[in-house]
Formats: sequence, C-alpha cells, structure tokens
Amino acid sequence: MRRKVNDKDALKYDIKLRVNQWHYDRLCRLLSESHYKNMSELLRDIVCERQVVIYTRDESIGVVMEELTRIRRELNAIGQNINQAVKQINTTVDKNKILVFGLELSAQHQQVLQLTEQLFPIISQLAKKWLRG
Repeated sequence: MRRKVNDKDALKYDIKLRVNQWHYDRLCRLLSESHYKNMSELLRDIVCERQVVIYTRDESIGVVMEELTRIRRELNAIGQNINQAVKQINTTVDKNKILVFGLELSAQHQQVLQLTEQLFPIISQLAKKWLRG
C-alpha cells in the first residue's frame, strides 16, 4: 500500500520542455552517467538546483590494476619461497645446506627489491592522479 504524499510535496504539475539536439544529447549522457532512473528525476534536480552526481570510470586504471595484481602474485610467491627456505634453515643442521638456503634467500631478496622498484613509479603515478590538491 502506497503512502499518501503531502499535498505540498505532490508532483502534480506537468511541465513540457523543448530542447535542441545538442542539449538533448547532453541530457541523455548525464542520465546515463548518473544514478537517475529517468529523465524526469534528472530534470527535477536540475530545476531545483540540487547537486547532480555523475559517475565516471577511468579506463586507464585497468592497466595499472593488472600490473599491480601481477606484482602482488609475484610477491606472494616469493614470500612462500622465503618461508620455505627459512623453515629449512631452522630444521637443518648441515652447515652446507644452510649456506645454500641462505644464498636462495639472498636471491629471493633481490627479486623483492626488483619488484619494489617496479612498484614505486606506479604508486607515484597513482598518487599524482588521485591525491591532487
């Protein structure tokens, strides 16, 4: 059951509006980029001077997110390798094996440094873009 609307708030006046093609296209674009369900809601907020929120999607962020995801996967794999090497060092008494595992840890550390060097430009680029002000 619908609730009765206050007479003062009821939308009882129908207004007809004509616009040219350019304005119509602009309104259609605004409608598609906003949360409004129909043109009437959009126009009502414009006429009543309410804020119209437009949602935009930055397509370039997809490339950045793919790169960050790749780096995260690599770092996770390296982390697992480091954990396994440390576990083997802690359970091994043979000093030669400990040395081999230590060298493996050093190689893993170098990979982490290389990935970190790849991360810094991406983070700087994101910071410039999103933290303006």
